[in-house]
Amino acid sequence: MNPDFEVDADELRRAASALADTAARVTAGASETPTIPRVPRWLTTDAASLAAEAARRQLVLLGGDIGETARRIRQATEAYEEADARAAARLRSAR
Repeated sequence: MNPDFEVDADELRRAASALADTAARVTAGASETPTIPRVPRWLTTDAASLAAEAARRQLVLLGGDIGETARRIRQATEAYEEADARAAARLRSAR
């Protein structure tokens, strides 16, 4: 165990919040699909539609992964703080 290990909980919370905001923007971007003109009917319309849908699904997955990372950062921050509180309580009771 390294007694010099320190965690800046406030900075971790800010980072998690920024990641959550990014996740929301990425996920929202997936819902902002442009309408596809149906006339004139180009040979590539179906292929372009399939590619756009695949990209939309990937953005939804990426947004979810980024959001999960933000959640895990928050969870780790809480765990660090709880461990610090337990250690401080043990030290106080040992005096």
